[in-house]
Amino acid sequence: MKVHPLSTFLLAGLSSVAQQVNGEVVTIHGSGTTNPSKCIWHIMSLFMERSLVATRLTYRAVGSSTGQMEFLGVNNTDASTDPFQHVPHTHFGAGDIPVPSAAYEALNDATNEGEPNMVHLPFALSSISFFHSIPGVPNDDKGLKLNACLLARIFDGKITRWDDSEILDVNDHIETELTKVAMQSPNGIYVARRVHGSSSTSSITKYMNQACEAEWPKSKVGSELGAKGLDEWHVRTKPCEGSGGMTECLRENPGAIGYLDSGHGWSEDLAEVNVQNLDKTFLTSRAARDKGGITGAAGFTPPPDRIDGDWGSIQFINKAGEDTWPIVVMSYVYLRKDIDVFVSDDVERGLLKLFLESLYDDDYFGKCTDLGFSKPPASYVKKATDGLNSQGISWNFPIQFGQENMWSFESKDKTRKIAGAGKYVVSGKRQSLNGLKIDEISGKETELELEVKRLSAVLASMTSGEHDDHDDDRGHNSMKSGDSGQAQNALVLGAISFTLWICAILGYLVQRFLCGGKALYE
Repeated sequence: MKVHPLSTFLLAGLSSVAQQVNGEVVTIHGSGTTNPSKCIWHIMSLFMERSLVATRLTYRAVGSSTGQMEFLGVNNTDASTDPFQHVPHTHFGAGDIPVPSAAYEALNDATNEGEPNMVHLPFALSSISFFHSIPGVPNDDKGLKLNACLLARIFDGKITRWDDSEILDVNDHIETELTKVAMQSPNGIYVARRVHGSSSTSSITKYMNQACEAEWPKSKVGSELGAKGLDEWHVRTKPCEGSGGMTECLRENPGAIGYLDSGHGWSEDLAEVNVQNLDKTFLTSRAARDKGGITGAAGFTPPPDRIDGDWGSIQFINKAGEDTWPIVVMSYVYLRKDIDVFVSDDVERGLLKLFLESLYDDDYFGKCTDLGFSKPPASYVKKATDGLNSQGISWNFPIQFGQENMWSFESKDKTRKIAGAGKYVVSGKRQSLNGLKIDEISGKETELELEVKRLSAVLASMTSGEHDDHDDDRGHNSMKSGDSGQAQNALVLGAISFTLWICAILGYLVQRFLCGGKALYE
């Protein structure tokens, strides 16, 4: 069943009433990329619902560059700490770009005499795409087409109108729509771009540089233009913060163009640009995903020999293949090898390890595919899972647990008699009736969203007056009557959808504030 964001949101609330064992609340905290944040939040919500001991797992979606900064912890010192020591602000970091080679080496030099002291754990593949808000343009292979040079000229302020002859040359099939929006936009194309460090910015600037270096120089490639000696964005571009802010920029400005992670764009029903890949094929990231063109991009690049090695050169931009998407990113978790120094509590350290293992467990990550993510190639997965139990990570579990992790899973499909009732077991069989009802509501919500969209299209067609002038009066009136009934159905379904959302949110608030959840955090 498809995972609806509503389910993840409410499961997190229900987890707040988890049983406390001897007042114990086990906490794990991370920060980083916004791209797979819904996937991470979903897995964390399952942990909090399925554990006997009260757990608190959180993740701040702040962008890959900020996630790296908080993970590396440069100059995060106090009076008792070597000023050159790297002290992380979180238990783990996450990003859609590897830690740069220079930062990786600086960490090793400062903390481990030059020897590797961190690992990259690749756990998800996804895509970055360009989206637009041009009214009337189809959101499929007959939609807007732009190659890397056209995109570069738009983002560099050299093309400012949608009816520019260079754009029309490859979009004569939608010339009417492009001309119309150009006439309605006296200030030209609204070009939206991310602020702060973003893996999305890093990825699209790499694509434009590699595919059209003449229009997008190396000096404009990076996660944050204007920083670290990079050129500034063109003054015509408009700053938008995060994937959510980019979505608002596109929705609130007809005729806008911007970029964000594809899964977010799909879930928000944004119109996608058909981008040209290395083999000169125009396609959307959704079409590429359906044809294996996202996972295929990673197949061209083998992983480094070790997860504690330098991953700084790993990238999946502009790879060959007729159906390959040209802007593919790998999401990583960043982890210190000397983790016992910064997570001194054995139980917290054990929960962290189990959470990292869940990223490769179909019972947890498997549902993230509904959010637009794919598994990395098997070679990457094997490197990560093998490396978690080797390569010198200092888990250092206590002797009373046989120096093994005290935390473990119980599958929802296989009962572990007696052992499954253990204090530190995350059990797929431990669910709540409220959680199941939320899943049912979210399933119906998804169905209703699709039906309302379909009927909205019928309603739009009816009100546009696009009827056949050659119909006789009887047939014309009959059609209008049928459309009217469908329009009424759309309104009723919309009301039901809205009501379900309100009921679900009220249920969350009752559980969170009236059933003891609040006390866990006081």
